Amino acid sequence: MMKSGSRIPAPKVEPIVLEGIRYEQVRNGLLAGLDQMGGYLAAYDDASGHRLWFLKVYGNRRTGEKEGDAQDVFFRSMVAESDGTLRIENERRELFLVDVNSRTVSRPD
Repeated sequence: MMKSGSRIPAPKVEPIVLEGIRYEQVRNGLLAGLDQMGGYLAAYDDASGHRLWFLKVYGNRRTGEKEGDAQDVFFRSMVAESDGTLRIENERRELFLVDVNSRTVSRPD
């Protein structure tokens, strides 16, 4: 599939390491065998680089209205909160809280 000139590059979001686990955005979910390009978080053992798990933070279905890459939504920012959760904001400015221990996603109040 050719890249479209209609999509600006996804924001660069730095990985976060907590207690020896590196958390980072999956930049190409389809290539990783997932059901969408963006919206996934991956966890890796920071020492070995071994992938531990994927977690879908939010859904993003493509429609036939636009080219696929113009519809992809990636993380805009990711920060570790004091309680160890990750606060993720996507390009639509939607906020998500990820509890990395239980691998659950919630929306802030």
